[in-house]
Amino acid sequence: MQCQHRHCATHCKPETKKTGDSSNACVCLYRSLKFLTDDQVTTQRLNSLLAKMRGNEFSLQLDEATTSNKDVYLIWYVRFIDNDDNIVENLLFCKPILTNCRAHELFTILNNFFQENILEWKYCVALCTDGARAMCGRFGGLRTLVQGVAVNAKWTHCLIHREALASQQLSGDLNGVLEVVVKTVNFIKARPLKARLSQRLCDELGAEHNNLLFYCNARWLSQDKVLLRLYELKNEIFIFLKEENHALSTTLDDEVFLTQLAYLSVIFLQN
Repeated sequence: MQCQHRHCATHCKPETKKTGDSSNACVCLYRSLKFLTDDQVTTQRLNSLLAKMRGNEFSLQLDEATTSNKDVYLIWYVRFIDNDDNIVENLLFCKPILTNCRAHELFTILNNFFQENILEWKYCVALCTDGARAMCGRFGGLRTLVQGVAVNAKWTHCLIHREALASQQLSGDLNGVLEVVVKTVNFIKARPLKARLSQRLCDELGAEHNNLLFYCNARWLSQDKVLLRLYELKNEIFIFLKEENHALSTTLDDEVFLTQLAYLSVIFLQN
């Protein structure tokens, strides 16, 4: 099932080439949530999807998302075959999580939605989540609670999340490259003054971008963008680190490291 970022790509306007800092993912998510929480749009989409869903078997994909305001949402994707034999796949709802993110609270949000919209759990035949305990716990996770009312539902671990887990097991050399990238980004982005100075340097040198992107394990889908951005700004960042007398400047002048960085960027980009 398509991931949340593809939905964001559908409903979010592309940013200008120089606005690619770490807030882009949050901006994209915020726009998507704003789109979903508009009363008129939500009502029209909801009625259309629910009319097609009723009486047909469907699968669910659930995930949690946090905005830049630290608001937490439960997002539900649905896939089913409608009465015209068309495969329908869409983002059905986005509900705020007002308490904690335990399985019982998440199930209550889902079950209330089912009851309010006259949906029957018996038509739910598949459930896809990430590997968080609240989602996939065999004894008290959301997976178990859903399967308690949807006896035919089969649980699967999200394929993209599995790829993210697999990508953490890198070879020693490539893992070292990723560590250098994280240190470089943190040295610049975690210090407002350094970030401003590096941005000014990139502007003066006419670089295509003027800032790096934050790396975060929670947003693993952006790993390729983090790596690619550093590779695209390798010359500018090398000059900046050299002016700062930082030890990492010699690494960014190493052809072997740059080759490995480019290779690693392609690996994550293809995933």
